[in-house]
Amino acid sequence: MKTMRHSEHLLPDLSRGFTLLEVMVALAIIAIVLVSVLRMQGQTISMNEAFRFYTVAPELATAKMADIRQDPESAELNSSGDFDEDFFGYSWQAAVEEVVIETEENREMKLNRVDVTISYMDEAYTYGIREYMPAASNEL
Repeated sequence: MKTMRHSEHLLPDLSRGFTLLEVMVALAIIAIVLVSVLRMQGQTISMNEAFRFYTVAPELATAKMADIRQDPESAELNSSGDFDEDFFGYSWQAAVEEVVIETEENREMKLNRVDVTISYMDEAYTYGIREYMPAASNEL
C-alpha cells in the first residue's frame, strides 16, 4: 500500500496546463483591449491632423489677406492657388465682391468684400476669413 505524505497531497498537479476555455477567454480579452487601443490611436492621429490644420490655416489666411491688402489690384474676382512645398496639401481661394453701403446722408460707400478660404487635403478641412476693404472708386 502506498502512503501519501501530507505535503504531496496539498501541491497542485502542475503538468495539467490551461484548458481551452481559459485560453479562449484570455484571447477574447486581449482582442477587446487591442481593438480599443487601435481605435484610440486612429482618433489621436486624426485629432493631431485637425489640430495642425487649425493652427496653420489662420496664419496662412492672414498672410494671404495681407498680400491682397498690400496690392488690392492684384486680387481678381475669383483667384486660387496653392502654397509652396513648405505647406504641401494646403490651397487657397480668394473671392472679391463689390458691396455698396448707403450711409445716413444718402451717400453710397463702395467696399470690396474679400473672402479668403484655406483648404487642406482636397477640402477635407477648410478655414475662411472675411475682410472689407475700400474699393478703388470709393468717394466719401
